[in-house]
Amino acid sequence: MIKITYLGQMCYLIEHEGIKIVTDPYLSNSVDGPASKRKYPAPTTLCELLPDAIVISHPHGDHLDKTSLIPFYRLRRRCFTLVPAPSADTILEIGGEPVPMISPAPAMLGESVRVGSVTITAIPCAHTELHQDGEGNFRELSYLIEADGKKVFFGGDMSMYDGLLETLIAAAPDVMLLPVNGRDWFRTSRSIIGNLDSNEAAELAARCRTKLFIPGHHDLYESNGCPNEWIEYSAKKFGAPLKLLKPCEFVEI
Repeated sequence: MIKITYLGQMCYLIEHEGIKIVTDPYLSNSVDGPASKRKYPAPTTLCELLPDAIVISHPHGDHLDKTSLIPFYRLRRRCFTLVPAPSADTILEIGGEPVPMISPAPAMLGESVRVGSVTITAIPCAHTELHQDGEGNFRELSYLIEADGKKVFFGGDMSMYDGLLETLIAAAPDVMLLPVNGRDWFRTSRSIIGNLDSNEAAELAARCRTKLFIPGHHDLYESNGCPNEWIEYSAKKFGAPLKLLKPCEFVEI
């Protein structure tokens, strides 16, 4: 059995047979600004969760959050942080143990890491566009998290690109954790890079015939979120198996 708990933004706690994995731990208010405040406080900390592994999709502050990570790393507890290879030095600089993750080409499964009973595989991610460093390593990644014959796709901050749909259909994830906040000219003009919108996420989940679609990136910041009503409408429109979680709510599969 896999237990998935929603902790806000794209932060989820994924548990299987005593192994704890936390995705994109944004458990502070470090990206708050004068016109943009968290709508609810962080429900926990990494020091309370004590994960065995941390999975980071990309280096934006609400995904690779130094304020959340540094106190945990100072515990000096062994914990691997899976991170896109271009961001590995950032994790090292703040006291973590980075596992640089590489994926060879768009829409192809990349490197896998085993954490106890859980296997985590990297997939190139387009945060509106695909971005690579000088060595060809992708700056943003999604991950396929597998345990006990079940697969959880963690999208991170993502948009669609050629070939990704076919790769995900072939991977056949049982659960898809997808952003739904979307993108538009006004946010882009303020350097807010967007993601799937609620329609795109719901259609992707439906096309992949996933058993459970859990949205994220929708309820923490008013300026970069998505109303629950839109998410519910989109899920109904495309026949996606929606499970809309509040912070600290969980599902078991």
